[in-house]
Amino acid sequence: MSKTRCWITLLLAIIAVVLIGWNLTNQGSPSPSVATDDQSPTYTTASTHTVVYNPEGGLAYTLDSAKVTYFDATRESWFDNPVMTTYDPQKAPAWSVKADKAKLTQNRMLYLYGHVEVRALSPDAKIERITTDNARINLATQDVTSDDQVTLYGQGFHSTGMKMRGNLRAKTAELIEKVKTYYEIQHQN
Repeated sequence: MSKTRCWITLLLAIIAVVLIGWNLTNQGSPSPSVATDDQSPTYTTASTHTVVYNPEGGLAYTLDSAKVTYFDATRESWFDNPVMTTYDPQKAPAWSVKADKAKLTQNRMLYLYGHVEVRALSPDAKIERITTDNARINLATQDVTSDDQVTLYGQGFHSTGMKMRGNLRAKTAELIEKVKTYYEIQHQN
């Protein structure tokens, strides 16, 4: 073998070893990934109607909204102008719940924000309407709570309190702290 051929073979072998080593070191480094924006919604939809059934197959509630925005990073859905209607075991509408905005979390908690109104849909309900600024509803148990001022309107009375605890299924509400009640006495002839 000539001296020139020997040097060319040695040079090519060195280049091959360098390229193999460079290739092996790049395999361990992470590949460039697309940056995800946790603030951006996964999807947005307009004018939705959601129907939810209980484990026995009966209608539990419906939830209508002008707009829904879902965030996969936090697993939360945001609703604009939501209207929820709950149903009793006889499939009759029991309550209508409205707000300016609502947030539904993965643990089935519905947080209501701005001009919250809970209205009884049964004509014989003792509590006709509840108003507050913010409230929370556990959709599994239908427990409703508020830590803001709450006004309850009923047959012949209205009450205000600084907090409320209640249950939509049991049709109960308890005002807590600084409760004031006003009764309207009906005169019978």
